[in-house]
Amino acid sequence: MLDATEEPVSRTRVLNGVAVPGTGFDEEEDYYPTHEDAVVSGLRRHVRRGDSVVVIGGGWGTTTVVAARMTHFEGDVTTFEPSSRMLETIRRTIEVNRVEDVVTLEHASVGPVSASSERIFGRADGNRLPPEAIPECDVLEIDCEGAELEILRGLEFTPRLLAVEAHGHLGPAPDDVEGRLHRLGYEIVDVEPMSPDGDIVQYVALRDSELD
Repeated sequence: MLDATEEPVSRTRVLNGVAVPGTGFDEEEDYYPTHEDAVVSGLRRHVRRGDSVVVIGGGWGTTTVVAARMTHFEGDVTTFEPSSRMLETIRRTIEVNRVEDVVTLEHASVGPVSASSERIFGRADGNRLPPEAIPECDVLEIDCEGAELEILRGLEFTPRLLAVEAHGHLGPAPDDVEGRLHRLGYEIVDVEPMSPDGDIVQYVALRDSELD
């Protein structure tokens, strides 16, 4: 994975159907057909035309682009990213994929940013916001390297769909995140371990009322 002290490589990679330009994402490969597969698949299945989507932790912009496409350009996507370096990567990604008309980028974190996250993605030089600042939306994706449980506890609304990546080595155990989703009234419809020891897990969850 690209270290925050390295200069990005000027090449384009394909992460689960999304072109990501100008970044040395990972070693030598250019094509990652299953990148963040549970969350990406969940967005493709469950985001509806005209939905409002919020992404906490934009990364390379993959899920931002997928969500924007699935709104059929009749909804909106707001992506929060604390690192100015990654924010520029996301900006290039949404421009190359031609979804900038429905995407708003916010230079901010929601909750704390871990030292591990800053080593990987660059210094978190944006604003820091509390979970209460998250705008109401139909779909919420949380991938913020350890702050996920704090965000779930501070939510003041219940999106139709929640997609969460739990990082046990940086914060609460995935089981705690899973339990919180159930207490909030969600049914987990997809689970994907992202590490051999099960310490990083992606969850896709729908409100129970959506399953009736």
